[in-house]
Amino acid sequence: MANHVSNYLSIEGELNEAGKKVWQEFVLDRLDQDNYLTQFAFENEDDYDRGEMCDKIGAKWAYAEDHHEDGVSVTSAWSPVGPWAEMVAKKLGEVDPDVNLSLTYEDEGLNFIGVCTYDKEGEDTDRGLDYEEIKELVTGESMQLQEWWDADIEDWKEEHEEEAHDLFNDLAWETVNDWQQENKLWSIRDLD
Repeated sequence: MANHVSNYLSIEGELNEAGKKVWQEFVLDRLDQDNYLTQFAFENEDDYDRGEMCDKIGAKWAYAEDHHEDGVSVTSAWSPVGPWAEMVAKKLGEVDPDVNLSLTYEDEGLNFIGVCTYDKEGEDTDRGLDYEEIKELVTGESMQLQEWWDADIEDWKEEHEEEAHDLFNDLAWETVNDWQQENKLWSIRDLD
């Protein structure tokens, strides 16, 4: 299993003025000083506890690669940062009852992907796929991959194995991104 998970927390729609202020002060200003999400779990870095970090943030370590007025890109270990996204949504929800956030995430080895949405009360939806489901999704989008699949052995046909892996890798990330966007939009419509 791969170690790094890419996460992207984004604001869907428009925050009210109070919500923008909380986003700036609670999220962006803090990340300007230290990109590690540890600061959202502990007052002092010396208080770090792996189990507590996983409970509060979602991963044993996580840091922001980039952040701006509409979102935060985070890399984490082994799992997505859902609890942190929920923390942010609830904090924003204290001043903006119409807050909607989405979190897309994917494991670097495509062991899993997902999309979650959040409102003022926290997590609202969570949709994910594991590797077998991703493989089925990508293969379903490609006639060539379907031809190279051997249902009897549940693997690529031996004579096309290398080609199938290459084509799968070429198609996977775009297919995954499309799936996340479609599910994010579907989830957000549910929030209305």
